[in-house]
Amino acid sequence: MLFKKLSITLITVVSLILPSLNVFAAEVILGGQSIGIELDYDGVMITGTYDISIDNQKYNPSTDGYLSGDLITKVNDIHVDSISLLMDSVEKEIEKKHPITLTLLRNQKELTKELKYQESNGQFTTGLYVQDGLTGIGTMTYFNPATKHFGALGHMMCDVSLSSDAVVKKGSVYNSYVKKINPSQNGKPGEKVADIGSIQIGTIYDNNNYGIYGKYDEISDKQEIISTASIDEVKEGNAYFLTVLDGHTLTKCSIQITHLKKQSKPSIKGITFEITDKRVLSLTNGIIQGMSGSPIIQDGKLIGCVTHVDINNVHQGYGLYIDWMLENDK
Repeated sequence: MLFKKLSITLITVVSLILPSLNVFAAEVILGGQSIGIELDYDGVMITGTYDISIDNQKYNPSTDGYLSGDLITKVNDIHVDSISLLMDSVEKEIEKKHPITLTLLRNQKELTKELKYQESNGQFTTGLYVQDGLTGIGTMTYFNPATKHFGALGHMMCDVSLSSDAVVKKGSVYNSYVKKINPSQNGKPGEKVADIGSIQIGTIYDNNNYGIYGKYDEISDKQEIISTASIDEVKEGNAYFLTVLDGHTLTKCSIQITHLKKQSKPSIKGITFEITDKRVLSLTNGIIQGMSGSPIIQDGKLIGCVTHVDINNVHQGYGLYIDWMLENDK
């Protein structure tokens, strides 16, 4: 927060004892590339239920308390972390005529439930919709050649449609090809429509409130090196961010920074800006999903990244200071 101006003497003393906010400054490789993100659950997530027939009676697992967002971690005593392993384990238990108990993780607490199933002609159905990971499209913010780490997205990646509090920490990042843009409208943000490629860029080791972090593989040594700016250096006025709107081509998008929060500890939405680039607006009509992580540059320095859209005014967006991304890159 800003200090209240009590006196000139007090301000002078305080400025001498305050630590510099520039302790996370770094020389990094500038991002802007579109990336495909795949996160792997340490289990199998229940995303919904459907009706099946058991002994000619309609049955839905929700009646036994199965909830969307429950994470299946075991079939009897067998740990499962993929749909294929879950199905194989259930099938083997059925063949052995064993009763089946699933271990679930809900609100960081374990519970067990019987699994009922419908069997017909050697096939079985459980009434559970499941997934073993999350996939999405975002933007790379930076590569740090000193640590071989990368930072992207600028916020946590999670499935907002589920009630689960399970945070997925591990996964992989791939190249991505943007095929189409669905423009934003006030009340309905647009999106990049993109394919996730087969070239792995790196391995994710953390997914937290300030971004996706990982260890990157080899990248071209011809990439642009840029200095990062401290919070104190960022100012209102002209800036731009880099993102991909077509294929793999980087696009420069002019913005006007309209408000800055002088934060003293990590927090989101420190930078408020408005897109002023008419060419970009003609394509996107504002901030769109998939721009998260787009690096923001001002006066030749990396100051932060795009993170959120103002849903009521899609020309306006919010950014995270690069200081907080670097601090949370452990």
